[in-house]
Amino acid sequence: MESQPPMIPEASAARILIVEDHATIAELVETQLRIEGMCPTICLGGREALQVLEHGAFDLVILDIMMPDVDGYEVFRFLQSNSRTRGIPVIFLTAKSSPADVEHGLALGADYYITKPFSGSDLIRKVKNVLARRRPALAA
Repeated sequence: MESQPPMIPEASAARILIVEDHATIAELVETQLRIEGMCPTICLGGREALQVLEHGAFDLVILDIMMPDVDGYEVFRFLQSNSRTRGIPVIFLTAKSSPADVEHGLALGADYYITKPFSGSDLIRKVKNVLARRRPALAA
């Protein structure tokens, strides 16, 4: 069986930052986004994400909450406090699944709060919904 060449996102592809300390989950999400023609970047922790966000431009952040170095809430607060990143939508993707956790994440201003284990198709649908609101051409 012939292997397929890797998908190369278009220059106008949505730039998604995945902040997830579990490499397997990050790679799974990355693969799903690439299949959809998006351009994902992985950060394996909150500290790395803060550094990348200082200089990078993203259309969406998929953000875990429980990470060992800097948690997702701190990354979210950074996004909200910085005028350059304030408008970037956030989807929390986390194992914190109590109703209070979900309510807290949404009250902070996250666009969606997805609990693990999660459906890949549900994540992609929500990513496309957020992108459609932000830049309709990115969701196509």
